[in-house]
Amino acid sequence: MQIFGREDLAEALRGLGLAAGDGVFVHTALGRIGHVIGGPRGLIEALSDAVGPEGLIGMPGFSKDAYDPCELRDTGLDALAAERVRAQVPGFDPARSNVLENGQVPEAFRTWPGVVRSAHPTSSVLLLGPEAAQLAEPHDPSGWATGPATPWGRLRARAAMKILLIGVGWNRCSALHAAESLAGHRRLKLRRFKSGPGDAPWVTAPDVADDLDRLFPLVGAAWEAAGGVTFGKIGLAEARLTGYAELLEFATRWIDRRNAADGVPEIDDAGVLPR
Repeated sequence: MQIFGREDLAEALRGLGLAAGDGVFVHTALGRIGHVIGGPRGLIEALSDAVGPEGLIGMPGFSKDAYDPCELRDTGLDALAAERVRAQVPGFDPARSNVLENGQVPEAFRTWPGVVRSAHPTSSVLLLGPEAAQLAEPHDPSGWATGPATPWGRLRARAAMKILLIGVGWNRCSALHAAESLAGHRRLKLRRFKSGPGDAPWVTAPDVADDLDRLFPLVGAAWEAAGGVTFGKIGLAEARLTGYAELLEFATRWIDRRNAADGVPEIDDAGVLPR
C-alpha cells in the first residue's frame, strides 16, 4: 500500500504547476490518491502549503437541503402529503448545509478555519485566502447561480487562478456551468428552493441545466487537444491543471457553438427568449 503525506502531496502539487500566490479551484476524489495521512486534512494542508498564505483555495459548496424532495423525484404523494413534506424542508443554512455530494474533501473544507461560504442556497462556493470574503459575495439566489455576477464569475479576474482536477474528469468541473452561463445559447432550467431556514421564502430562479455528461467531457477533451492542460499525478490519481479564465473563455465559445448547432435557443439573463 502506498501512503502519501502532506509533504508528498505538496511536492506533487508544486511539480504539477501550483506556486505561491496562486488561486486554485479544486475537484477531487480522495480515494483515488491512495492512502492519505490525515485523510481530507492532509490534502487541504498540502494545498495550503503549495499556494502559501497569499494564495486562494476554492471548492464547490453544492448542497441539496433547500430543494423540494417532491420535485427531485416521483414520490407519488397526493397534494396534501406533498405539502406536508414541503413544509419540513429545512432550507439553506451555511453552517449546517453539508456539501457531501461534492466529496469528502469539500465537506471537510466547509468547516475549515477561515473558509468563507457564499450565500447561494444550492450552488455556493467555498473559499480560503485573503480575498475570500470579497470574492464570495454577493451571490444572489434569484439570479443565475453560476453567472458572471457570482463568485464563479468573479474568479475569472483573480490573477493566476487555476482549476485542479484530481482523480476526476471534466464532468465534475463545476466551472463549466459558469462557462455555459456566459454563453448566449444555454440550456435553461428553473430551480426552485427554500432560501433559508424557518419561514424563509421559496425562490424560483433561472439556471443552466444539469449537464449529465452531455457536453462537459467533450469540451474538456477539446481543451486538452488545444494544449490548455498540464497533466501529472497527485499520489496515484491522474491530475489536470489549467487556467480558470482561459478554460472559461474557451468553453463558453465551444458550448455556445455546440448548443446553437443542437438547436438550443439563445436566451437573455432573465431566462427568456429575446424578441
